[in-house]
Amino acid sequence: MLLTDLLADQPRVELHLLRVGHCRQLDALAHRDGQRRMIEFPSYAALVRHPDRPERGWTLVDTGYASHFRTATARLPERLYGALLPVTLPPEEELPRQLAARGIDPGDVRRVVVTHFHGDHVAGLRDYPAARIHCGAAGYRQVRSLSRLAATRHGLLPGLLPDDADDRVVTVESATPLVLEGAATLRGWDLLGDRSLVAVDLPGHMPGHVGVLLTAQDGSPVLLAGDAAWSTRAVVEDVPPSRLAGAAFDDWTAALGTLGDLHRLHRAHADAGLLVLPAHCADGYAAWTARVDRSAG
Repeated sequence: MLLTDLLADQPRVELHLLRVGHCRQLDALAHRDGQRRMIEFPSYAALVRHPDRPERGWTLVDTGYASHFRTATARLPERLYGALLPVTLPPEEELPRQLAARGIDPGDVRRVVVTHFHGDHVAGLRDYPAARIHCGAAGYRQVRSLSRLAATRHGLLPGLLPDDADDRVVTVESATPLVLEGAATLRGWDLLGDRSLVAVDLPGHMPGHVGVLLTAQDGSPVLLAGDAAWSTRAVVEDVPPSRLAGAAFDDWTAALGTLGDLHRLHRAHADAGLLVLPAHCADGYAAWTARVDRSAG
């Protein structure tokens, strides 16, 4: 189907973006033309609810950091991960605390869509024992199959997975497939059966990497892009990360192709208000917040 047709008919959902900790790393790693200075990489989780189907509960897209990250990186070799990417998680940014402030109990979270299994995206999975875990099959196979040392080399922390993860994982590939034609052809899956949440294949960064396409409460289309891009600027200007950072990617060529697809989507749907929101971009968060404020006003 045409992407424009999906966006025209997609049911609206309630969307909140929540900052859940940050790490620090070189700007020059995130952007090929970046500076040699340390900058913050905030981690954002998305909180979603279908307003017409409240019985479905809440959905999280990624979880950001959590206290479990410190536990999982307390010994070698995982400690190397924590040393390379020093994490700050202020108490007020802890995701369970932010949800509680909205009157949401952990059991109200019925599903977590995992864009990929890097620690800054799945550190809070253990906090939501009633949630199904929706993810790409290749990503789950990888995190389950590697030794501790090999997992650490890939930025994965299997200790973050709930003990009953095998019983709770639902691969996105098991949902109804969609092919979205437009400025870029995207492969997707209808997660809830009404096209309100569409997982989108965004390959390259890690095996099974997906984004989530939805239409927010103000009618604006949003693509939660995970780590398919690390900044809004990267999408707008088609600026990839440094080649050095690319050495840690699953498939550098595929990642460049995905970034090009996001760039073309941005250009083709800018008039429709499409926001492509990377998981670590403060500018994207600010753009979303400004849009929410305008809508409320």
